[in-house]
Amino acid sequence: MLRRTVQTTFDLWPQWLAGLSVTILAVSIGLVAGWTSPYLAKFTSEESSFRVTESQASWVASLLPLGRLLGAVCGSLAVEYLGSKISLVLTGLPLIIGWVCEIFATSAIWLYIYRLLSGVSMGMFFACFPIFLGEISAANIRGALVGLVINGMPIGTLIGNIMGPQMSSKMFGIISLLVTLLYFLTFPCLPKSPYYLIRRQSMDKAADAIRFYHRKSNVSEELGAIEEFVNETDVVTVRDRIRLMTEPKNRRAFLIIMALFAFMQLSGLNSLIFYMEIIVRNAKVTCIAPSTVVVIVGAIGIIYGWIAIYAIDRLGRRFLLIFSSTCVTVGFIMLGLHFLLLEHNFDPKALQPLPIASLILFMMLCIGLVPVPSTLLAELFPVTLKSIAGFVGSITSALCAFLSSKTYQPLVNLMTEKYLYWMYACIMSCCICFSLFYVPETKGKTLKEIQDLLEGVNREELQSR
Repeated sequence: MLRRTVQTTFDLWPQWLAGLSVTILAVSIGLVAGWTSPYLAKFTSEESSFRVTESQASWVASLLPLGRLLGAVCGSLAVEYLGSKISLVLTGLPLIIGWVCEIFATSAIWLYIYRLLSGVSMGMFFACFPIFLGEISAANIRGALVGLVINGMPIGTLIGNIMGPQMSSKMFGIISLLVTLLYFLTFPCLPKSPYYLIRRQSMDKAADAIRFYHRKSNVSEELGAIEEFVNETDVVTVRDRIRLMTEPKNRRAFLIIMALFAFMQLSGLNSLIFYMEIIVRNAKVTCIAPSTVVVIVGAIGIIYGWIAIYAIDRLGRRFLLIFSSTCVTVGFIMLGLHFLLLEHNFDPKALQPLPIASLILFMMLCIGLVPVPSTLLAELFPVTLKSIAGFVGSITSALCAFLSSKTYQPLVNLMTEKYLYWMYACIMSCCICFSLFYVPETKGKTLKEIQDLLEGVNREELQSR
């Protein structure tokens, strides 16, 4: 088993190289998220060089997902007209400008601009990278590649959480800017997707791309298979595209993507990551410094993410979704229980392991709830609908992320922490049921086989009626 895995990794090294290059960008975006917890705590304190009010801090946190709305539109348009590779190159530009604004920030306005531009890059990223990886990767490692890139974000978040307490915001921005520039030195050197090149009738370049990404394949057969798949699903007019979107299998695919991205964000993903240090302080954890708890929980999330890279193409997408959603549900129930016990004057010192264990369970979302939606986005749609699917997935994620992060503090003030976390647990329970009964298993299937699977599922449902 190990020998076969090593051989697969060696044979498909160009695909892993592409995944690693995109992961650098994911790390840089993760640094944006990792910046939030330590520096919101710093800028809202009395000792800050320039102070940010609680209301301004709420906007600093929520402008990142708000910027994703614009990024989702830009990313989907770029994929449609420029292809997924060029779109990914352009994704890094707003991030570079954002880091420059963060480096020279002297007021909350500069932080607003930094977060908004970073959000644009994040929105473009989620609209582009699953499509690119889905089109260059072999079926047996597609999920692992998407998981690799997704895991770059918690790595960046962890690095940010470690750097935050140790250095100024300016130095943090300089280091993060260098990471983004490293991405620009590596990714543009890779070939474009053969699917995109065939759609543009660049058959020679498509053959070269296949030779690069699929070293052991028969180029002529692979080229013919991709061309057939593209021709079967390619449409030109808006009317034909709308007709294709309304086909039962594609309606089902859009519903799955929208629901999973909504569940991922409404799970409290951004809220808990952005406010984690503040949450730990409010939970009266004193046995470990709150910033250290954030680092430990982030490191455990990365470990979970690496497990997902191995498990997603072996245990399947649906299993990981159900398993991770269950763990997150239990984590929120425990966290709500902790704050309930604090309200009833239980000894905070005796309760300290409870919120830490809750946050560790919450990070189980890195095993399924975070990587699986992007993996399915790369798999469920015909070529012509991929840019629209990227837009729908990214815009849904951005809207729900903005809603979740912007309403977190007001909801805490309105209903207290315990009821908010139990509300998140109810949302995750719905995700478990949805994954169990509605999400198809795409493990190990080619893009053509997945389309046939969706067609078959819809046919069976019609017959059962």
